[in-house]
Amino acid sequence: MSLELAINLLTSIGVIISVIFLAIEIKKNTQAVRSNFYDSFANSNREFLHQLIVDKDLGKLFEKGTKSWNTLNEDDKRTSNFLYIQLFRIWENLYYQNKMKVLEPWLWVSNRNTIISYFHLNGIQEWWQIRRQSFSKEFVEFLEQSKKPENQIKVIEDLMPRVSKDNKPTNDS
Repeated sequence: MSLELAINLLTSIGVIISVIFLAIEIKKNTQAVRSNFYDSFANSNREFLHQLIVDKDLGKLFEKGTKSWNTLNEDDKRTSNFLYIQLFRIWENLYYQNKMKVLEPWLWVSNRNTIISYFHLNGIQEWWQIRRQSFSKEFVEFLEQSKKPENQIKVIEDLMPRVSKDNKPTNDS
């Protein structure tokens, strides 16, 4: 074996090892990016829900607005508007992360179901008509082309047993 052939062989082996190392680093980086996004998404969800838990009136207002936006007074509409924008921005980000293949399919499916279920609530539909232009065209199309779920999300009020005037549970719950 000549010296030149040995040098070429060692150079080739070095290039192959470098490519393998680079592939491993890219995979690790991709995992880190996904992990950071999952953490960020979980924190955004926790922060959103935390404000509804800490301020019980805000939580009630959130649910009341999902039932009927048009019946809210001006102050309640203002507050609900900010809440819904915040929530839909979180979801819009999730939608784009899914399009970029950052999400595992199972994570997208479970969150997509929640997004679509809330989107089709009457109050959200009323709000959406005045706010849809605030979101990207693709996200708007995704939501508006979604099928209304048969099993719609219920707010806590809908899950509580109804009582008659004499404080007896009724059968319509």
